[in-house]
Amino acid sequence: MMPDVLLSMVGRLMGEIYYFYEMNTFHRLMLLSWVVFTMAGCDSRDRKTNHRRDRLDSAAVENTEFLRPDVFSSSPDKVEGCIGLYTYDSLNIAFDSLDVDKGKKILATKTTEFAFLRLHHKDIYLPYDRAKSGPIDKKTFKEVYRGNDYTVVLITRTVREEGESSWSTGTLEIIFKDKRLLIKVRGLSGC
Repeated sequence: MMPDVLLSMVGRLMGEIYYFYEMNTFHRLMLLSWVVFTMAGCDSRDRKTNHRRDRLDSAAVENTEFLRPDVFSSSPDKVEGCIGLYTYDSLNIAFDSLDVDKGKKILATKTTEFAFLRLHHKDIYLPYDRAKSGPIDKKTFKEVYRGNDYTVVLITRTVREEGESSWSTGTLEIIFKDKRLLIKVRGLSGC
């Protein structure tokens, strides 16, 4: 004699089979098509889409290494007057240690004129793009610099002001053709 649970499962299965054969032809065809397409769309476990993910990861690493700016200590002579000096946020360099001639920097800007960065030991100067730059809100600013197929987008939020100097944190995005790199930065700017 079969247990009651097994009998109820068999009865239910028989009801489902009966329901399937009682469906009109169109709905039966739609259900079977859905099952076939779902099964055909599934990939085997060993061939899962890891190959696509690996390719994307290697491309991201390539982009990161290609666009990662070099750290420099002293800025070129052109960088004088009202300037901004920015470094990797992860370096945890004190704001007071950022100076034109000392401290580890990845970007130096001359307000509304140009940005300087070093990639693969090459000095790159990018002119200020006045049309794309401007305040986002009261304490957040967006500065865009373009030239030589490079675009640098610096978005900073002021965290402290003292006289003509301001300390800020934000992001630096470096774009070269179809490659992009986004970096968290902190910096000091002023005259």
